[in-house]
Amino acid sequence: MNGVVLGLRTVVLAAVLLAVAAPLYAEPFSPARQHEVLRDALNAYDQAVGSARQDPERATQLYRQAAAGFSALTDAGVHNAALEYNLGNAHFRLGELGRAIVHYRRAQRLAPSDERLAANLRYARDRVEPAIQPSGESRLARQLLFWHYNTSLAQRFVALVACAAAGWLLLTVWLWWRRRAVLMLGLLGVGLALATGVSIRWQVTDEARYPHAVIVADKPYLRLGRGEGSDLALKQPLGPGVELRILQQRGDWIEVRLPNDQTGWLPATAVERV
Repeated sequence: MNGVVLGLRTVVLAAVLLAVAAPLYAEPFSPARQHEVLRDALNAYDQAVGSARQDPERATQLYRQAAAGFSALTDAGVHNAALEYNLGNAHFRLGELGRAIVHYRRAQRLAPSDERLAANLRYARDRVEPAIQPSGESRLARQLLFWHYNTSLAQRFVALVACAAAGWLLLTVWLWWRRRAVLMLGLLGVGLALATGVSIRWQVTDEARYPHAVIVADKPYLRLGRGEGSDLALKQPLGPGVELRILQQRGDWIEVRLPNDQTGWLPATAVERV
């Protein structure tokens, strides 16, 4: 698998230490404690990689120790792409494919253009069984709206502010200096800001209504209704790592839609939300 950690260790340390722990936790980590936990987790991961061939059992213990350290930081309110990426790597090494993809997906939401992250996510997805190909409509939408799918919400928000500011400034200048080029550029800036705002609203609304999730349980069956006695929607069980959208939840069961638009019901405990 390409890469062990995202970027240089010093960059990762800096990114984590700059994050602010949420005040809602009873014992939030101080910056010094964050540094200590991250250092121990990274050291455990490095030791696990080094001993994986000679002592697999020891390596597994160290990977779990690393994952626990990274998770402790996220539980304390520290959230960034590097931390989620490292969690994905730790779970992948542990053979927990579903949880690895969950964390890679979370990292990708924060750093959608990171090539190393994208490579590891592809590597993990290639090992998911069964391989479910997205519908033709989904592929076409991603091709046409590549700018929407390949940028994060934060990046689009910055673009919205920049385009709106530039557009309205140029339109104000046009009121005093009536040049066609100034008018066209101003309208272009406002138009791009509007399109970006629609993109942000669309994603936030769509994901709130139909959350992304990943199967983390060991091969649950997709069923036509709620309950273990319901008929199967698919004869083959869904392995860890299969990605889906949650349509609704009723009690302990959720209705989901797979990438190929197949729908059905799964136990709520079988998936983890991205």
